[in-house]
Amino acid sequence: MASLNKQQKRAKRAKIKAKQINIHGRKPAALDDDLDNDLDEPGEPIPEYTLAMFSKMRDAEAVSRNDMLLALLTDLAGIITDHPDLLDMENADNEAMAATHLAADMLIDYRMWADGMDHDAAQAWLTDPQFITDFGTALDSYRQSLDAEEEKGE
Repeated sequence: MASLNKQQKRAKRAKIKAKQINIHGRKPAALDDDLDNDLDEPGEPIPEYTLAMFSKMRDAEAVSRNDMLLALLTDLAGIITDHPDLLDMENADNEAMAATHLAADMLIDYRMWADGMDHDAAQAWLTDPQFITDFGTALDSYRQSLDAEEEKGE
């Protein structure tokens, strides 16, 4: 488990990131396909790429947590390619660590969006030992699928 200082830094980054994509304080979206961009507070709408990813994650989560995590990892790779400025390289040793931090932030934001959890409850969900194990399993599966794609391309 990360030190208290690192956890506090991550929580602060997550809060800043949530404000950047205007999810902080947002009420959960309806479970139907009516995903409008109106917010309860004035500001920019949630980026379409974030809404699209969250919708895919919600649909996949109805099947399994692993499917939800794979949807996150797959979509996040494309989002990072299109928006590399989302990676917080100042607080990470390398790009992989920055991507992991972004994934954690997005998972917290997703849980806040999907279930209306507050930040602390979403953070607790993310740090649950079973969730951490499930994330590691999904990450291994994702990496294996990338390796398989590379082998096909050779």
